[in-house]
Amino acid sequence: MGIIVKFLLIALVAVLVIGMVMRMFRRPTAPQNTGPRQQRMPLFVPLIGWLLLITGLGLALAGFSARPGTDPMPMRIGAVVSLILGLLVLLMHRNRYVQPDADGVRFRTFLGREKTIAYRDVTAYRVTEAGWRSHLRLRAADGTRMQVNPAVYDMSPVLAAIRFKERTGRWPSPGEPR
Repeated sequence: MGIIVKFLLIALVAVLVIGMVMRMFRRPTAPQNTGPRQQRMPLFVPLIGWLLLITGLGLALAGFSARPGTDPMPMRIGAVVSLILGLLVLLMHRNRYVQPDADGVRFRTFLGREKTIAYRDVTAYRVTEAGWRSHLRLRAADGTRMQVNPAVYDMSPVLAAIRFKERTGRWPSPGEPR
């Protein structure tokens, strides 16, 4: 069993190194104008993910090169947990984005599912502030829900549409001044 785990760890390290080298030498593509900018998570999120991955690799190497007579199982378990958490954090950063537009909000969940909430389809909204944290929650008629922190993402088009709705009693049409 130990030889299989060692082989899998060596294969994982090789795949990660090959992937990083390929990413460094990839030619950048021409920028595409896709409309409003997609907002991703802050930069510290992937840094935490890479730190967890590196910690997991270090624990894995230490767990499989432990002195005879010591129990390497806790280090191996810690390595697996750290590697999985690091991969999940990196996947979460890669998948998640928010793109507020003039007529709705497009977003992608942590699992990579793209969703759209048009302002006219919003059945419930709530902006809460608790101390230093604020949350914007939207719910569409089809059951789609979104929750973001407006301090992290620029949600000014959504907040302007909410203010318009509170003033006039209806959601704004695309292109209508707010």
